[in-house]
Amino acid sequence: MDAALDARIHAELERLGPLPVLDRTVRQICALADDPESSATELIATIEHDEGFAANLLRFANSAVMARPIRAKTIRQALAMVGRRRLGQIALETATYRYLERAPGSGRASRGQMHAHAVAVAACAAAAAERSGASIETAHLAGLLHDIGKVVLPLVFGEDAVDEIALAYPSGAQRAAREREVLGVDHAYVGALYASRSEVPDDVFHAIAAHHGGATGCELPSAEAACVQLADQVVGMIAGADPDPEIVTAALALLGLPESVLDELAQDAAPQASRAGSPLADRVQELERIAFVDALTGISSRRHWLQDVQGRIAGGAPGAVMICDVDRLKQINDTHGHATGDVVLIETARVLARRGFAGRLGGDEFALWLDDGAADPQEVARTIVDEVTASLAGTSAAALASSVSIGIALTPHHGNEIGGLLAVADAALYEAKAAGRRSARLAA
Repeated sequence: MDAALDARIHAELERLGPLPVLDRTVRQICALADDPESSATELIATIEHDEGFAANLLRFANSAVMARPIRAKTIRQALAMVGRRRLGQIALETATYRYLERAPGSGRASRGQMHAHAVAVAACAAAAAERSGASIETAHLAGLLHDIGKVVLPLVFGEDAVDEIALAYPSGAQRAAREREVLGVDHAYVGALYASRSEVPDDVFHAIAAHHGGATGCELPSAEAACVQLADQVVGMIAGADPDPEIVTAALALLGLPESVLDELAQDAAPQASRAGSPLADRVQELERIAFVDALTGISSRRHWLQDVQGRIAGGAPGAVMICDVDRLKQINDTHGHATGDVVLIETARVLARRGFAGRLGGDEFALWLDDGAADPQEVARTIVDEVTASLAGTSAAALASSVSIGIALTPHHGNEIGGLLAVADAALYEAKAAGRRSARLAA
């Protein structure tokens, strides 16, 4: 790269900051999982400190991937089911999957399944490393991050320039070669630079930079880089892309593996469409579900609920938007503990989910979409208030007369944009609370 291009890229990387994939919690979990001297108690304490990751681990331990007849109820049980080594990989996979799903950039024509592709390549690269004696940890991490440069290129060169290349060359070494020709650098090398800002080891840097061969064609700097190149080719073949014979041949030769291993690696990376019930397919499906589901209550997450309802409204669907707030949750937490507060939240979510499309906006606030014509929104809201009150009657929260208050907005009467509808419903919710709580109000 020339000096001006190098400066532009590093300025964008400076603005992006370190990769959230390698945040403090993930690093700590990986380090403890790899340290034979660390105790299970240390590892469990680190996991439980991050409630989101703890919920993800429990879900994975209880998923079809593990195929266990006994469900894990505690982090200690989950750790016993998953194993220390696998735990570190799960931490990285979950963080990478979520980041690439939500990350800006990658070009309009390049958006889509980059998050699922990363997990597939990582699994395949780790399998290749295990068969060849290369570092499994290095191959796995480099596989997860191999396409991270696709997030950066549009931020440096603009989406139009990246899209033009992506439309002509959707993937593979031809795309990387065209990027170098037109832009002066490819996404592989930019991705390696991005990863280096999070202080990844040098062998991970080189494996990411070389996953399409780079300027030296098929010359590979390490066995781990060969694992990632091979995995990228295998996952591409599963998706229907033509492999690059030179890259495949060179990678197999460096690793000392026969051509027949490609079928074995495909079994490790095959998506659900190609092989129902595969461990990778189940894992990706599980991670996808986690991204859409609130960890505590099991109903839709804030992001997913907002996107889904906005899509319905944009499609012309009339209906009602409700904001439901738990009354006196802070007092419940302070008086009876957060475990009781969690019970209240879970019960509220259960009642809401029976009446419409429910989501948790955050804290003690929920949202509900009710299709037009399904029932009278005010009557549904009153029923929800009564059912939540009844469901809490047998808990310690009943002593504080806890229930819910609800505000209602109607579309298209109150608008056709989710932010505005929520604001209207929130104002009606304030009126319900001011009137003594445990009630519902329809916005004027």
